[in-house]
Amino acid sequence: MAPDDPLVWLRESGAQGDVIDGLAAIVERVPPGGGRWHGLWVGCPRGDWLLGIAVRLGVEHPFLVRAALACARTALTDETELAPARLVLDVTARWLEGQATDDDVHRATAEAEAAADAAQAPTTAAALRSAAATGMGVVEPEMLVGAAAFAAESMMMATLDCGMPLVMGYAHGKGAEAVRAAIPWPLVEARVFATSSTRMA
Repeated sequence: MAPDDPLVWLRESGAQGDVIDGLAAIVERVPPGGGRWHGLWVGCPRGDWLLGIAVRLGVEHPFLVRAALACARTALTDETELAPARLVLDVTARWLEGQATDDDVHRATAEAEAAADAAQAPTTAAALRSAAATGMGVVEPEMLVGAAAFAAESMMMATLDCGMPLVMGYAHGKGAEAVRAAIPWPLVEARVFATSSTRMA
């Protein structure tokens, strides 16, 4: 069973220091016995952190993929260069409905990866990598975290003139909102109390 204090679980799971430090201020505001896991889930400011926690807790795979899809879509624009990103996200969404195969997703993902490698604009490359991470996550769930991270990177680079702290907060916040909408707290709560010590990368 996961410990009552998520910070203990994060440390024991080998979470990176910046994740623990970033979440400590949120969790420590909730008194012991006052629902610290819930406080972490609703207060976490970053989608990639939330997805990483959900993956390590063993939230059901379809919910993880839906969350990654939602994150990747936050970085989409109408630019033509993002057509491979839109394709892989569409195919992944169809995969969730049983209307596409792993191979279909793999082919679309490969196109998005190639487009990312060839992209000239860093914002475009990051958005393509976000979509590619979503496609890769169909087979390798741990890759889904990259969907949120790359989507935030794309948004940050597109709006740097607004000031880095403001942009970072906005970009990561959009990802966090997307993850929480796709993975409701009751799903996470069920995994918290069903999970034994799990190692977190």
